[in-house]
Amino acid sequence: MTKRDHYTQLNVEKLNIVDKEGKVKMTLFNQENIPPLIMDGKDILPGHRQNDPISGIMFYNGIGEECGGLIFGSEVDEDGNLFSGGSLTFDQYKQDQVVQMYFSEDNGESSYGFSVFDRPNIPLSKVMEQQDQIINSGLSDEEKTKELDALYEGNTQRAFMGKDIHGNVSVQLWDSKGNPRIRMVVDENDVPRMEFLNEKGEVTYKLPPEE
Repeated sequence: MTKRDHYTQLNVEKLNIVDKEGKVKMTLFNQENIPPLIMDGKDILPGHRQNDPISGIMFYNGIGEECGGLIFGSEVDEDGNLFSGGSLTFDQYKQDQVVQMYFSEDNGESSYGFSVFDRPNIPLSKVMEQQDQIINSGLSDEEKTKELDALYEGNTQRAFMGKDIHGNVSVQLWDSKGNPRIRMVVDENDVPRMEFLNEKGEVTYKLPPEE
């Protein structure tokens, strides 16, 4: 490295890390340069994230499609309320996040934790196309809801470990249909409990057992 190659500081608004063919592998961006969600060569959610108060890093897979990212940011509204948050995610190939670690604070109430998700095998770009077709169809609202539920089948949260805005620290597990099945909690008063639920959300067994 020559003296001319050395920089002690570099100020940019967006920085792309590319491979030797010029394909973007990682992007560092500020709030005014949030990258679009590119899949199958097009922006599948125009305007997505563009007004969010975030900066961060976006990761891209071997074919140049988004596969996760690290975002963070904060803002204060006109009433002085603070919102602050951050998120680290990893995406399924051609789909949405399957792993997320996050922090969120909204006007003094905070939550944070780690989640895992199931995603369907159909590419997210196809899901968006079919969703638009259903929404813009001549079906009744009830029929649209049924079609959308079927489209998003297999797209559900499966686990969470963290703390909610009420001060409860918990581990929660859902089944493949999105029904809560196990909850382990230490509540805001430091009282522990564990609950097992059936597919209807009814508690079938609890520790400590109710007297």
